[in-house]
Amino acid sequence: MTIADDTPVAHDAALEAAFTRCGPALYRFVVVRVGDQHLADDLMQQLWLAAVNATDRVPADELEFWLRGVARNLVRNHWRTKARRPQHIPMPDADLAAELSRRLVEEDIPDDVLSRKETRDQLLLALTALEAAHQEIVMARYFEDKTLSELAQRFGVSERAIEGRLYRARQALRTALTDESAD
Repeated sequence: MTIADDTPVAHDAALEAAFTRCGPALYRFVVVRVGDQHLADDLMQQLWLAAVNATDRVPADELEFWLRGVARNLVRNHWRTKARRPQHIPMPDADLAAELSRRLVEEDIPDDVLSRKETRDQLLLALTALEAAHQEIVMARYFEDKTLSELAQRFGVSERAIEGRLYRARQALRTALTDESAD
């Protein structure tokens, strides 16, 4: 017996698969923006509950996008109820984000610029705004120092495919920085 794509069981399975696939990326998105793991855990639980309650209204192929939007709204609502954000929470800096976006296209960013907290904050905000697949490959390549060969083996694709994925992920990172500068 097969289950039609619009049945509650199929939607539950799609939600679980989407959460398994993009949950770590969503968690990074939330924890970077609230700066507290316990609060991030609470917001992730709220995200899960919202998803369970709305899963039959969201097409399976749009779940990650929808989950990311709900996570963004949960973070915004949290900060609206507070008087202000603590100093240790990264804040978008439109000018710096635009400069980083430009420099990522035109040149290598010097280590002294990358070592600045403000630069790291903007890159972290942009990185955690990426979809799960882009986050995963960028983090594996640049934070875990995985080679193209290691990434190809990890993802079960050719090195050429990894090069393409990295290119698209870097493009998405530049776009995220540009979007930050526009906000």
